[in-house]
Amino acid sequence: MNESATDAEAFWAFSLEVYAKPQVAELCIALQDEYGFDVNLLLLGLWVAETQRKALDAERIRELREAVAPLNDNLVQPLRRVRRWAKPSDPVIETARYKLYGALKQVELNAERLVQAALVEALRPGLARVDEMPTPQAAARASLERYRQFLEAPDAAAVPLVQLIVRALP
Repeated sequence: MNESATDAEAFWAFSLEVYAKPQVAELCIALQDEYGFDVNLLLLGLWVAETQRKALDAERIRELREAVAPLNDNLVQPLRRVRRWAKPSDPVIETARYKLYGALKQVELNAERLVQAALVEALRPGLARVDEMPTPQAAARASLERYRQFLEAPDAAAVPLVQLIVRALP
């Protein structure tokens, strides 16, 4: 297995672990739905902070977003829309629809994994340009705040970003 594949597996494992922590999933989804953050890019910022104490700058964030835009635009987002539409209001009564929803959720998860592998691949060439920080939390704060500014998300988005860091990287 090459280094990118190994890093992609490590990033995926980190993401699953962090996403399962209390309130992390809810914060990520709220940041995505309310302010337009890419959950995988949020998780990448946390992963780079945790594993290397490095923070992404605005230029790296732009490059990474561009690298995964085709996957997000043509695969992940359409799958997410269909999955959300197919979610049954009552899983007990709507058994067939619930099974379809579960299958769509799995396909969407596989698509997210492709995005993560593409992010790791795109990150590698410019990692030397990433700022080193004293702690993982400081690196995460710098990355996610730069991402907020890049998106021109309102100051109100800073609160759930800080909460995400506290939950993800205690």
